[in-house]
Amino acid sequence: MKTTIYSTIRTFLTSRVSIVVAAFVALAVTTGVSAYGPERETFTTQNAAPYITFNSITNNGQYGDERNFMLVKDASITTKGDWKDEIAVEDGKEYLVRILVHNNAKPQLNLTATNTRIAVNVPTNLSNKITLDAFLRADNAKPKEIWDNAVMTSDKKFNVAYVAGSAYYVNQLKPTGGGFTLSDSIVTNGGALVGYESMDGNVPGCFEYSGYAIFKVKVTMNTPNFTMHKKVRLHGTDKWHDAITAQPGQKVDYQIYYENTGEANQDDVVAIDKLPQGVTYKKGSTTLRNASNADGDGLAITSNDLVTKGINIGNYAPVSNAYVRFTATLPEAAQLEACGAIKLVNTGTIVTQNGEKSDVATVTITKECGVDELPQTGPIEVIAGLAGVAAITFGAVYYFKSRRELDKAVLDAQTHTHVKTGKAPIDPPVAHEHEHKSEE
Repeated sequence: MKTTIYSTIRTFLTSRVSIVVAAFVALAVTTGVSAYGPERETFTTQNAAPYITFNSITNNGQYGDERNFMLVKDASITTKGDWKDEIAVEDGKEYLVRILVHNNAKPQLNLTATNTRIAVNVPTNLSNKITLDAFLRADNAKPKEIWDNAVMTSDKKFNVAYVAGSAYYVNQLKPTGGGFTLSDSIVTNGGALVGYESMDGNVPGCFEYSGYAIFKVKVTMNTPNFTMHKKVRLHGTDKWHDAITAQPGQKVDYQIYYENTGEANQDDVVAIDKLPQGVTYKKGSTTLRNASNADGDGLAITSNDLVTKGINIGNYAPVSNAYVRFTATLPEAAQLEACGAIKLVNTGTIVTQNGEKSDVATVTITKECGVDELPQTGPIEVIAGLAGVAAITFGAVYYFKSRRELDKAVLDAQTHTHVKTGKAPIDPPVAHEHEHKSEE
């Protein structure tokens, strides 16, 4: 009996059926539930169901236990059979996925399942083991939804992708010739309708009305990679920089850039930003710009999670990218404890299933401290200070008097040297500091 091993799947900005899969994560972990489910009443060919239920006959002469209704095999094998619960995969190969659809209701009851559909989760992450999950639903079935899975494995990490346009359905009406065409929505949460005379969701009860949904997936063993950059600009300007100077209290815009530079899909990419102390995030200012949200500033993100726990910015194929932008306000001068130039370093991070990377952008602000900001002193401190100044002044007079006499002696000696050598003294070079700023 197969066992289910589900991984946590983020659901933001994805059309996959991961929403449904996630609902069963806790159940699979805590109870060790089998690959198929839920637990339900079972039947036999001799004693079919008195109501509409799917894939619950345990001794189907042509199939076996119908609860194990999702199987996979190498697409290059054109002969019948060789369907497996678990299969070792190879790079570049295509595989067929097959899902049984059988309304187990007794034929004499004339019970037809309605809105019958199949939804399949095909994970696109990179792993040594990938589980495909199938869900079969009907509005008037009991239970309304059943599930099963198939497992693909390799000693090398691999990626699985649904082959668009490959889904079809075969039954007794169309057993060959490509059968009925199924929608690519079979790999979305909504699923694809199946049926008997047409793919209208209506499936009568009995063996003769059963069928198979079949589609292809392709395996690739590619190396994932990505790049990211952090930038900043003064609010209202249009050029991005690694570092800028600004005034206390000014507004700035921050940007996190992500690009999938690898050969594999990266799903559920997360962007996180850590603001420097004193810098305030402008609520509701986050926007996401990518291929799906390319107009204007992109998609407005209403949550403020970017600067706390991060936001899921979606799934990205190789060469695709995204920009995450938001506005923040720098601290006022009164909020700054130190005087002079202060560097505010902002850190952006991109987290993927294949690792994470961070980059920084720096804003330098200056707090001017005048005379009126110097520490205040009382009468006793003033008297003590004057006494100290007098002592310092006396010492300074003595020092400069002695220094003049010493300088005179040195000058006389140097003058004689110049005459003998004919060379003037060379002053030490003056060091000049050059500030370098990088910008795009």
